Amino acid sequence: MSKNGRNRNKRKGGAGGSGSGARASSPASLSSFRAGRAVDSLAPAFVRWFDDGTPGAAATALDCLAAIESVMGRYMDRVAAADLTSLDPVILAEALAADLAATAGDEDDDDRGEFVIAAVHGFVDFLEETDRWSGSADQLADVLDLLNALLGETEEWALVDVPVISDEDAVKAFSELPLIQRTTALLQWIGDAKPVTATGALRTKDIEAAAACLGLKARGGPRQAGAPQASGGVAEKPVPTVRSMYEVPLLAQVWETLARTELIKIGPTKAVPSQAAAYFQAGPTSDRLEELVFFVEQFISASVLDYDPERPWEVLVAATVASILLAAASEDPPRADAVLDPRKGASPEEKATVESLKTAALGQLETLAGQGILTIDTHFRVPPALVRCIATTYEDASVLEDLGLLDLPDLDLDSEDA
Repeated sequence: MSKNGRNRNKRKGGAGGSGSGARASSPASLSSFRAGRAVDSLAPAFVRWFDDGTPGAAATALDCLAAIESVMGRYMDRVAAADLTSLDPVILAEALAADLAATAGDEDDDDRGEFVIAAVHGFVDFLEETDRWSGSADQLADVLDLLNALLGETEEWALVDVPVISDEDAVKAFSELPLIQRTTALLQWIGDAKPVTATGALRTKDIEAAAACLGLKARGGPRQAGAPQASGGVAEKPVPTVRSMYEVPLLAQVWETLARTELIKIGPTKAVPSQAAAYFQAGPTSDRLEELVFFVEQFISASVLDYDPERPWEVLVAATVASILLAAASEDPPRADAVLDPRKGASPEEKATVESLKTAALGQLETLAGQGILTIDTHFRVPPALVRCIATTYEDASVLEDLGLLDLPDLDLDSEDA
């Protein structure tokens, strides 16, 4: 949750941007003074929690604190609380409304409003995750429901229901994925560091060893024509030779995901595992689960959302994969024999188009299945522990809008009669 909380605030604005985080003019009152004292006492810890090392994170944290202090000044106008570690959702809603009303009419009012709500959400996340929340669990849930609703992140929007699974069971399920086991082998091969090219890729002479960690056969070097090697009279399939690791799709996707999740830091000359890599491999249950989930989410994104929006065919394939994954993550997964079959009466051209689309989409789905993220038998199914990753990949309405899938329920992929 902490990664989502930090990313939420960074998406909404911050230092160096439009100034959305600037404090609204709040009344110079005893409440404002009390709020300032309370926020200041938590500020150093909040900045440390918020700052994950990305450029501008600390400055964005300070912008968030300014917005939080403004809202909490208005909150303390309404209560006699001495601190801000327990918030009443009704009074908080009133304070937010008053704070946003103070800037009504400003040109960037909408942007600031979203930033302020996200900043307060981050503050509540901080209180929860650092064990500073002093209210009841029900009170915390009500506050988070309020803020999620204001940000448009309500459960009603979710296209799939995420099952409740204990952290221990989830870690076990994630750690048994071929993707995680192979990535762990790759991290162990990287060791303290591995040299990289100027583009951040592995050197050609290291491709064979890196690919082997992922269960792949490939070697780097100039392409050479030659006959397959014979062994005992049986011709063996030659190991493909590639000029770059980017010609090995799975290796490129895993490498990209390691960089996205900051499990490795790629510098001008070498890639070095981060402290997060240690948690990924053998950290405490909650910390390890966070890293594992984040990695799988980013791998799915790198695998299925890396399309060129200017190429309609690629968008269509990505949309097809998305619709199948979302249906596979539901309680009524789609039958494999029904997915992508042309309807009766389809013309030869339509059938050819569907066959081409099926081949491209199934290629991506089979890659995910090979990593344990999906099972393909009589139905397409996402393992229960991994449903959260599919939900996160497609939780943003803009992602579905770009794919033309806002009317996804009409696709009927989850119907037994499809």
